[in-house]
Amino acid sequence: MASGNVSLGISWYSVIAAWRRGEMSAGRFIDFAKEVGADGVELLDAFLYEPGEVRDHLPHQAKVDRLLEETKEALARTGLKIHSISVTNDFNHDDTGRLILEREKIRLGIDLAKEIGASVVRVFSGNPTSTDSIDLVRYRTIDALKDLDDASVMLALENHGNVFATPSRLMSILEPLQGRNTGLCFDVGNFLLASVDAVEAARELPAPALIHVKDFRPAEPGVYRSNKGVGYDGCRLGEGVVPIEEALAVLIEKVGEKPIFIDLEMECGEDGVEATRAGMDWLRSKVQSLQG
Repeated sequence: MASGNVSLGISWYSVIAAWRRGEMSAGRFIDFAKEVGADGVELLDAFLYEPGEVRDHLPHQAKVDRLLEETKEALARTGLKIHSISVTNDFNHDDTGRLILEREKIRLGIDLAKEIGASVVRVFSGNPTSTDSIDLVRYRTIDALKDLDDASVMLALENHGNVFATPSRLMSILEPLQGRNTGLCFDVGNFLLASVDAVEAARELPAPALIHVKDFRPAEPGVYRSNKGVGYDGCRLGEGVVPIEEALAVLIEKVGEKPIFIDLEMECGEDGVEATRAGMDWLRSKVQSLQG
């Protein structure tokens, strides 16, 4: 349940394995979130496609309509809120048509947010592989977020990948957007994969609009590899090496009295449902302790 200005939620991504098996539709997911005591949820544009489908087009309108219908019905019966719409755009493309498509994905996210009452749309930049492409992706992201600026929906840029995943790189995009409805999605776990201290990042970066919480433990070969070649697997909260509680302490203090969404975004594969259930209990306990 909500504690003060903090609203705890779950990203649909946390139960991706169940979704791939056809067991976690939007409606079922929102019901599950209610069962485990969440205040809200994050929905993903990626789940408007079939598992494994290349997302080189906008999702079919029938799928969008079905998502909206299911979501509205589930929200009505559970009383939960949509914290955010998570968009999986990528500006690391050279084709003009594809870059237009990536902007349209964000526009669709904004439209969905307005339709179902979400105040945040999570966005990416991209994961470029050369110095030249770093600059291009940065400029493309800034231009897109300027053009898509919307007074009613916060566009929250996430630290994702190995490039736009440090405070300085994130601010190289966010600073030119000051004065617009653009902010930060602070993913506590992703900083580890970029070899960045999440607690220091929390101190350096502005107060976020959205926080993602996940945990990793060292593993070889590991499902994920850091930019320094260290292997990691996702794990249940508190069982890994991500300084979740320490980072949240800094972030919650920085946010102050403003509303803040903290969402589980687990990386636990087939264990996702049970890991999320346990994760909500763990997260709720830590947040309540931090708030005294």
